[in-house]
Amino acid sequence: MYSNRFAAAFLTASSIILLPWASTFAQQRPIPAVHERTILFVCEHGSAKSVIAAAQFNDLAAKNGLPYRAIARGVHPDKEIPPYIRTGLGVEGLDIRGWEPKRFDEADELRAERVITLGCALPTSNTSAAGKLQDWNVPSPTESYQNASRAIAERIALLLRALAGKQTVQ
Repeated sequence: MYSNRFAAAFLTASSIILLPWASTFAQQRPIPAVHERTILFVCEHGSAKSVIAAAQFNDLAAKNGLPYRAIARGVHPDKEIPPYIRTGLGVEGLDIRGWEPKRFDEADELRAERVITLGCALPTSNTSAAGKLQDWNVPSPTESYQNASRAIAERIALLLRALAGKQTVQ
């Protein structure tokens, strides 16, 4: 009876220790990790255009199974995202809970696959963004949230088509 308890304890302990190894050996080939690529949207205050663009981009990229994520930054960031931006995105079904304006940083620029400015100039003379930099001229959301959102959504769809290399993005 004592030896059965000992054997059971030994089998349980060895299973726990060997389980990760067994699953490694059971794989016929390594599974590559999915690496998300970053798209950086930058506007003057990091609280309106870049937030709309990042929220819309992330939603469409996720719906289409694309390995991209967007972040929003500001050259001179506001303290908070205005209520009309939160409300407008909420009406569109986009959740930005926990988002807050953040200052543009060269490290973000270096990590990004694309850098898209929305009516502002980057504060650096760094040439690392030269091949990946685009500037989008879109309407101001303070004048009309709907017009700005629509213009940004059209550009997001085109960008995602280009990134995906396919013709249809929902």
